[in-house]
Amino acid sequence: MLVIFVPTIRDIFGFIGSSAATMLIFILPAAFYLRLVKTLPFRSPQKIGAAVFLVVGFIFMTGSLSLIVLDWIQNPPGSDDSH
Repeated sequence: MLVIFVPTIRDIFGFIGSSAATMLIFILPAAFYLRLVKTLPFRSPQKIGAAVFLVVGFIFMTGSLSLIVLDWIQNPPGSDDSH
């Protein structure tokens, strides 16, 4: 659906890149660690660090996606204003 409605490939790569990179770097490793390590209690420093990493990942992903959407709103893809 994104490919159909967004006319430039730059915007598609920006959207997919910001969401996929954040998922691969922050969210998925922390979520896998929290899910797979059953021997440690949740209040251990390792699990607290992983939970913080997970929350920070969601904050980064939300922030980057909102900046991309704001850029789309302020500079529509069909306008003459190029970056």
